[in-house]
Amino acid sequence: MNLRKIAANYILLPGFELMRNGYVVLEEGQVTDVVDTGGEIKEIPCLEFYGGMIVADFVRDEVEWQEGDDILVKIKDCYSRESGKGLAIIQGADFARFSWLKDTRINPLR
Repeated sequence: MNLRKIAANYILLPGFELMRNGYVVLEEGQVTDVVDTGGEIKEIPCLEFYGGMIVADFVRDEVEWQEGDDILVKIKDCYSRESGKGLAIIQGADFARFSWLKDTRINPLR
């Protein structure tokens, strides 16, 4: 069995509320759980950590981003229309305001 645990500062996936400092459990590449750590990530064997926000991978292709965009609003709107597989990470945004900045990027998590 191929098990992977991926943590980030924020997680926002379809069917789940925004979570701070949680982690996603993947089995055979499929999300099987999103774990709320209560905001405190502890060391767990084989836990990968990425700075930023984990989102569904299809957001990369479905959302057109401009500086100043409200990340939460645009992602939640996209989730109401689409679904898909895979994860991506948003990095370099203003996460205090959840605002897209000029140098913000979104990359697939492989």
